[in-house]
Amino acid sequence: MKEKEVSTKQTVLSDVAEEVRENLYESNINAVDLREYFKISDEDIDNYLKELDPIDLDLLASLSNAFGVSNFEDDVKNIITNFIENYNYTYTVDIKGNITVFKDIPQEEFKVALASHIDEVGFIVSEKMKYPYVKVEPIGGWDVKNLLSSKVVIKTKSGYVKGVFASLPPHIKKEFSVKEFSDLYVDVDCNYDLIEIGDPLLLESYFEVISPYSVMGKAFDNRVGTYINLHLLKNIDPFVDVLHIFTVQEELGLRGARFILNNERFRANLIIILETTSAESPYTDSQVSYVSKGPVLTIMDKSYIANPKFIEFVKFIANSLDIPLQIKKPNIGGTDAGYLQDLANTIIISVPAKYIHTNYQIVHLVDIQNTIKLIKNIIRNADFIKYLKDITVL
Repeated sequence: MKEKEVSTKQTVLSDVAEEVRENLYESNINAVDLREYFKISDEDIDNYLKELDPIDLDLLASLSNAFGVSNFEDDVKNIITNFIENYNYTYTVDIKGNITVFKDIPQEEFKVALASHIDEVGFIVSEKMKYPYVKVEPIGGWDVKNLLSSKVVIKTKSGYVKGVFASLPPHIKKEFSVKEFSDLYVDVDCNYDLIEIGDPLLLESYFEVISPYSVMGKAFDNRVGTYINLHLLKNIDPFVDVLHIFTVQEELGLRGARFILNNERFRANLIIILETTSAESPYTDSQVSYVSKGPVLTIMDKSYIANPKFIEFVKFIANSLDIPLQIKKPNIGGTDAGYLQDLANTIIISVPAKYIHTNYQIVHLVDIQNTIKLIKNIIRNADFIKYLKDITVL
């Protein structure tokens, strides 16, 4: 099969794979009919699954740029539901705001769930001070030293308005510093009368392509996981029944995932959490992961521990396909797996991102592509999970 070169590190899908992509979701065929329907060989199907999918930068940018502070995710939810409706899938939105897409493939008993949280860290207005200043409280984890002089976007009843975290120039007070959120002020200038206590805000930042291989923007934690979930909704072969779950309020204590536990329709044999995790920084010798070195597998965090058989299964798939795989150090962070693991065996697969929980984060596209490739093949082979007793790493 011929491939079109787009760079030294990325290829587009082959002609056969494109035919699969274009036609598969316009038909109601079962997975068992796939080869007969397209008159293609097992080898072609295998090659399709092994290739790296191109990235839809427009979709990734729209997700990154959207306002989606925890508990205020409506803009992100609109992007997701509009995407889903283009493919005529059935979905529900529960009273908490979680979105669940049900494919309900007939005669498929084995179900895999892909879950990604859609919210981001931000702030909420806690007090109006003397004009033109307001005080804020954090939503999610922030370091105050990253905030001075940062532009903000505030969501008000009148629309979006802008402001800035106040600071001092060095020639006025050289020893100036802040240590607590109580020391911070947001200058909203002439927008002061539009601001109310309880309005959410975030750091202003916009998606950028900074090299042929990398992008920068806000909220990659976890809009990258959300992007992968949507990409697989459109591009995955129905070898098993797949649920696609988009949770809210993860940064507020996994509140959306906790509510999923009460959804009677939510039943799965395997749950894959699609996440983003911290990548390298020059300010520490204890690195969690590295960009361009592949997806990151979590063995244990503060609220989750993986079934070792599933860890071996993921390693087996990655090694079989020459997908680079990193192992995250235990006891760092927490994800929706803290609650969803009570429903089914759960694994966490993350994309490494530099400088998460700041206004500018960096992700390498090849890490997104390899994560998609890994998950696509995990799902294709999901029925083999029943036979994991004797599995070993190649």
